[in-house]
Amino acid sequence: MTRTKFIALFVAVVGSFLYVHSYLNPPETWESHNKKGVNAFQQSRYAEAEKHFVQALKLAGTPPLSNNRLHFSLHQLAEIYRIQSKFVEAELILKRTLAMDEQISGPEHANVAFALNNLAANYRVRGKYEEAEVMLQRALKILEESLGREHPMVGNILEHYAHLLHKMGRSIEAEKLETRFQAIYSASAMENQ
Repeated sequence: MTRTKFIALFVAVVGSFLYVHSYLNPPETWESHNKKGVNAFQQSRYAEAEKHFVQALKLAGTPPLSNNRLHFSLHQLAEIYRIQSKFVEAELILKRTLAMDEQISGPEHANVAFALNNLAANYRVRGKYEEAEVMLQRALKILEESLGREHPMVGNILEHYAHLLHKMGRSIEAEKLETRFQAIYSASAMENQ
């Protein structure tokens, strides 16, 4: 066999091997890592879920700011950090999500209020009550202005704020918020009957 024929045969064999290998082992995608992460999460294999969500985040792409994959990946990763009590790591992700929501929707959008609520929950668990209060006050203002003072999501923020105020030893203020969110929930339940 001549050298040229040997090289041609070698290239053909290697090419065939690489083709079969890539067919049997497709490259990991955002979708595949996300699916594996969700499956691991549902089975309480949190370290494995975290690994896949980190990879999914890397593959989510970079903004345009409306990048749903990126937003979804950030949310999933923040949640897995929360479940594992990795609150500092979760805070970084939650702040990134908040910044993204502010840029995409504007600083007074309901999505920003939901991101603020999530960040407040992180602060509350860590005993950072003053920081949590600032986040909840801003979230409440946004939702009252965008959805109305009697909207059930306003009630949700009021409930979280009341719990925080109890933790802070401010029970009188908390009871006022409890009365208000209970009235909102009652009115909402009546409407849904």
